[in-house]
Amino acid sequence: MGLYNADMPDTEQPVTPVSVDPNRLKITNNDASGGTLVGFKCNECDTTVFGPAVFCQSCTSTDLEAVELGGKGMLFSYTIVRIPPAGWPGDVPYVLGQVELPQGPQVLAEVIDCEHEDLKIGMAVEMVLKAVPAENGGPDKAVYKWRPA
Repeated sequence: MGLYNADMPDTEQPVTPVSVDPNRLKITNNDASGGTLVGFKCNECDTTVFGPAVFCQSCTSTDLEAVELGGKGMLFSYTIVRIPPAGWPGDVPYVLGQVELPQGPQVLAEVIDCEHEDLKIGMAVEMVLKAVPAENGGPDKAVYKWRPA
């Protein structure tokens, strides 16, 4: 008799993707399809930065508080990447977009679901999460990308 018993239910559940970087992306639902970007806001000069910070990049204050930055912004700049970095798991060419968030910081990520000729500086974009296989096994990584809003 083999190790598999046909009468036993299949109890292996798909593993939910985890944030590619919890210091920058907070998953907000159980299936990792939604999330918010995170950063820090300076309580002295109101400057907001994307991702972790020890001191304010503007005034050097250490009086910072963690804030959720949401997932909407405006395409500030972009480039079409034809030669990707080593290990790039996606299609080539791809669009790398610099998106300005309403709070001020800018975030780089791939722009998807948009033909290259339809890209416009100033267009509204929204964050979308996509699962990417982990490099060394383990659960997939939820990565943030931009698409037209």
